[in-house]
Amino acid sequence: MPIPKSVKIAGADIDEVHGVNVSIYTPVGPRGDYAGRTAAATVKLYRRATNTPTSEMFKNATNEDGRLNIVTGTIVLENSKRKETYTIEMKQAFISGWQIMNSAGEGDLVELITLQVGEMTLSGDGKSKNFKVPEFSNAA
Repeated sequence: MPIPKSVKIAGADIDEVHGVNVSIYTPVGPRGDYAGRTAAATVKLYRRATNTPTSEMFKNATNEDGRLNIVTGTIVLENSKRKETYTIEMKQAFISGWQIMNSAGEGDLVELITLQVGEMTLSGDGKSKNFKVPEFSNAA
């Protein structure tokens, strides 16, 4: 199972990321058929916030001036042998959620950063695939 080796969002290195979840949703009708356009990908980063939460991500999520803040980022995953397996390059994204939680029975805080990604490239094993939602615009 690949684990995060390095994560960089909006120019900030995010340390202690212990989980990454990437999901892409295409609407399905009641008969199991295609029922609409594929939505922007959702990327969730789970981080141990043992020292401090990532203030840069909080700042980007709250959008001080009220405008949409389009960011870029790169996530590099590696296997248990420390070999890089996948790279996710986010070319257009915004932070749609930021949470900090304390799991029951654990002393560490967990930070959850959620991004909506309109354009990205997934690379691995010498191959790559681009994903782009035409309606996702960086003209905000």
